[in-house]
Amino acid sequence: MATRKILIVGATGKQGRATVTALAALQPHSSPISILALTRSAVSPKAQALSKEFPNVTIVEGDVMNPDVIFALHRNITSIFLVTIPPNDEEQALPMIDAAIAHGVSHIVFSSVDRGGENLSWENPTTVPHFAAKHRIELHLRDATPITGTRWTILRPAGFMDNYAPGFFGKMMAGLWATMPADRKMQLVSVQDIGNVAARALSDPEKWASRALGIAGDDLTFGEANEMFLKIVGYAIPRTWDVVSRGVRWGIDDASKSMDWFEKVGFAVDIEALRQEGFSVQSFGDWIKTSGDWVVQDGG
Repeated sequence: MATRKILIVGATGKQGRATVTALAALQPHSSPISILALTRSAVSPKAQALSKEFPNVTIVEGDVMNPDVIFALHRNITSIFLVTIPPNDEEQALPMIDAAIAHGVSHIVFSSVDRGGENLSWENPTTVPHFAAKHRIELHLRDATPITGTRWTILRPAGFMDNYAPGFFGKMMAGLWATMPADRKMQLVSVQDIGNVAARALSDPEKWASRALGIAGDDLTFGEANEMFLKIVGYAIPRTWDVVSRGVRWGIDDASKSMDWFEKVGFAVDIEALRQEGFSVQSFGDWIKTSGDWVVQDGG
C-alpha cells in the first residue's frame, strides 16, 4: 500500500500539534502515512520539541503565503490540514488552497468555525470579521475543488476550552464570557478533539469528502462552567475584573461583535450526533481534569 504524505499547516500551534498527535496515534491502525509538519521556523523551540516527541515526523520550514516553494521541495503531498490565524485568514488560506490544487493534492481539510449549525454556517458569514473570513475561505475551497477533483472537508469547531487556560488571555476570555446573560449558554470544544476529528478525516479522504462537520463537547452557561471549575479545582475560574471585561467588550470591535453574536445566535453544533458517530468529545469538566493546565484537587 502506497504511503500517503500529509502536510499539517501550523503544526506547532494548538490545532496543528493536536492533529499531529492524533495522526501519530492512528498510524498503527491505518494505511501508511508520512507526516510533514509545517512551521515558519524549523529551529524554533516548539518545532524542536515536536521533532523530539515525534521523531518520525518531518519538520518542514515554509510560509503559507508563498506555498509554491513548499510544494517544490516536498513533492507528492496527498493531503493537507489547513488552519489559519486571525486577522489574516484569507491571506494564509487562499494561496495555500490554490497551490495545493495546482500541485495535485487530493484532499484538503480546513479548520473553520461553526456559525450557528450546519445549514446556517453555509449561509451566514456573521458580523464577526474572522468568522466571515473563514466563511469566504470555505466557499472558495468548496467551489474551487470540483473542477479539479480535489476532495475537501470542513471542520467547524465551537469555542475553544483551551482559551481558558492559565494566564492573562485565559482570564480575559473568562471575563468576557461572564458578561453574557446568566442563562445564555456557550458551546465549547477541546483542541485535542479537533485534532482527533481532523486525523480521522485525513486518514479516510473518500469517507470525508464534501463534508462539513461542527465540533463541540459541551454547552453550558458561565455559571455552570464556574461551578464545575470550583468543584474540580477548588476555586472559581480566574477572570479579569468585570469593569475590565466590559471595557474590552465595549472598546475592541472584534470582541464586541463576537460577544454580541454569541448572545444573539451562538454556536449550534449537534453534540449528540457527534457522539453517536463515535467521537468521544470531552466535556468542560473532562478538559479541566485532563488538559494538564490546572492542578486538580483531590476528589475533583
